[in-house]
This record gives sequence, structure tokens and C-alpha cells, in this order.
Amino acid sequence: MVRKKLMFIILIPIIAAFIIGLASVLFIPPVYEASTTLYIINQNAVSEEDVTYNELLKNQQLVKDYRELIKSKLIVKTALEELEITDMSPERLAANITVDSKNDTRILEVKVRDTSPERSMQLSNKICEVFVRESVNITKTANVSIVDAAEVPKGPVEPKPMFYALVAFLVSLCATIGAFYLFELLNETIKNSEDVATYLELNVLGTIPLFNIK
Repeated sequence: MVRKKLMFIILIPIIAAFIIGLASVLFIPPVYEASTTLYIINQNAVSEEDVTYNELLKNQQLVKDYRELIKSKLIVKTALEELEITDMSPERLAANITVDSKNDTRILEVKVRDTSPERSMQLSNKICEVFVRESVNITKTANVSIVDAAEVPKGPVEPKPMFYALVAFLVSLCATIGAFYLFELLNETIKNSEDVATYLELNVLGTIPLFNIK
């Protein structure tokens, strides 16, 4: 079955991959991502020898708290107001923010996605700036500082036409093989003498061979 349908099995996934890849370029707007790095200062421990297990647990919990505070409505709304951005809601901005801790350390990386590379950089820096300022009022301690400010991203992170095309090729390849295989199973057309005996329950008296006469 695969040998007979090999041309279609190869051609259909290639066409599907080309269409999906082209559609992702034409219809999906590019999305850019800018990141700012924050460092949470450990004010309780003076040196590395002073760091205890309880201090480590406290630092981990503090990092988790700050990850949620950065995406809070107070921070994102203030950042939008100071940048005078009116075409984006705080909820939408919060959904475009990703906060990760690097290797379970007190270093936080704040990533902001936007359709404009310049605005993604401005939003990332402004959110961190507002958070550093407001965290003093929220936690009553000034223990957050900006390490690396965001820069204008050089290229978009979305869409990924090659990735989409690869996924479309693999999915359509499996679907094409599965469809042909299912059709072959459901096809009860008489093809040879064995099918006559199987489906019609008749004895074959003789067969006419196929000659290639020129």
C-alpha cells in the first residue's frame, strides 16, 4: 500500500507544511520579547557562612512572592499609566509577562512580549522600575535592584514558520498514511483469486495472466 501511494504520501505532507508555514508568516503578526534582570538582595545574611537552611527557604518563598507581585494589577497598571499606553489593558499586559528565576537563585528574569520591539523593551524596563519602587512600600524593605536593563530585541520570537511547517509535515504524514491504510482495510474490491475465495466463497477455475505484448 505504501509503495503504491508513495507519491501522495510524500506530496501531501509537503503541501501541508508549505501552506502552514506560509500562512504563519502572512497572517500571524510578529511578537517580540524583551527581558530585564532583577536581583533580590539578601539583607539578613552578612556572609555565606551565615546562610542557614531557614534562610534558603525564606529566600525561595520571597522569590515566589515577587514573581506574583511583578504581575500584579498595581505594578502593570502603574507601568501603563507612566508610559501613557492606552490601547492595552492591565490584564492583557499581565498575560504577556513571564517571570523566571535563574537556576533557583534570587535572580529574576522579567520577560515582556509585544508586537512592537521598542514597546516590549519599554514595558519590561518600566515594569521592573515600578516594581523596585513599589516593593519598598509593599515589603517595607529595599532589597531589589535592576542588574541588566532590557534592550530592543533583534528578532521576533513568534511566529516560528519552520517549526509550524515541521509539525504540519509530521502530522499530515501520519494522517495520510493512516487514511490510506484505513481505506485499504475498508476496501473490499476484488483484486486477485484469493479475494474471490475469501469474499465470494467461490472456487477459482482459472486465471488469465497479464501479458505485455508489443
